[in-house]
Amino acid sequence: MIDSVAPTRQRGGYDEVLSAHEHATVSAISSRVVRVLGLFDRDGLRQDLAIVQANCPIDLDALAAAPDQVFMDELLAIVDAADRSTGSLTGNFRSRFMLDAPSLTLV
Repeated sequence: MIDSVAPTRQRGGYDEVLSAHEHATVSAISSRVVRVLGLFDRDGLRQDLAIVQANCPIDLDALAAAPDQVFMDELLAIVDAADRSTGSLTGNFRSRFMLDAPSLTLV
């Protein structure tokens, strides 16, 4: 489980440091997905988001504010791409919310 104030070492052996703001936003995203999809694995979803932030940082605030369809498409892509056992992303993960891709349009 990701602590909302302290940096964390995740189970996959990878080091991940999120700011307190990022932790809070990841928690809000996780809660929204759980609410919309009726999922019960909040900790797993938090891990997936932390893996993305460690490997391919995204604008978490923009993701949290995205319209439902865009939000769900993005979260499904994140869950599909995150490998919890290695702490890495599989395939060629791309996100419209990537911080280092100025050509991608944020919603």
